[in-house]
Amino acid sequence: MPLSESENSRIHQLFEAAFMQLNERLHELVPDEDDRRFYTALLAGGKVAASAVVSRCEGVNKAWGDGNEEKALALIRLFTLSMLSQCYRWLDEVEHHRREELNTARKVAASNILQLFGDDSDNAITDFLNIDIQYNYDLKHKRHLIHIGSILLAKACEACGHKCIDWDRVSFPVKELESLTRAGVIIDPEPIRSAYDIKALWLSHAAGVQAMVKYHEEQAQV
Repeated sequence: MPLSESENSRIHQLFEAAFMQLNERLHELVPDEDDRRFYTALLAGGKVAASAVVSRCEGVNKAWGDGNEEKALALIRLFTLSMLSQCYRWLDEVEHHRREELNTARKVAASNILQLFGDDSDNAITDFLNIDIQYNYDLKHKRHLIHIGSILLAKACEACGHKCIDWDRVSFPVKELESLTRAGVIIDPEPIRSAYDIKALWLSHAAGVQAMVKYHEEQAQV
């Protein structure tokens, strides 16, 4: 069911407030202007994708409830890292001869983003890399992207306080979601099985990528 104008407005306000908070912290932590522009573009894309997911995906919206800044920050973190994955996926396509160097740079960039959110632990970086592994596997073997879509929905619900998957028992890449079901790893399948929500997730992700690219292009002209 579509959200009301007032509900969408409140969601937008919470994400804008969280984004402004992150932007201030970014200026404190990153002195180099070019680096700041890069990370701000990622955050801009992450904010747009995260806000759209809350508005468009029923399962995530249910977990969001009344929402708060803590949930907004957690969702921006998830989708900012997804924007980073997309950037390095583009680089991999055109500079595959530098793959090892790019992998190192990817980890450093992920660590910098996670530091903005107060957690650049080894576990947090491993979590980012696992999502990246799944995305690359799906692009090669599961072009419909249902597996990584379901996993991102689960992560989005978890960012809102509702756990759907026991991650400690998951090995990446996940080749079949049914294997997780048989193993009893899926705690709540409802928010991650909706074909409508998976489609809405990717539309939200695309909106985030567009916002990221637009910000980067506008800043390049300044």
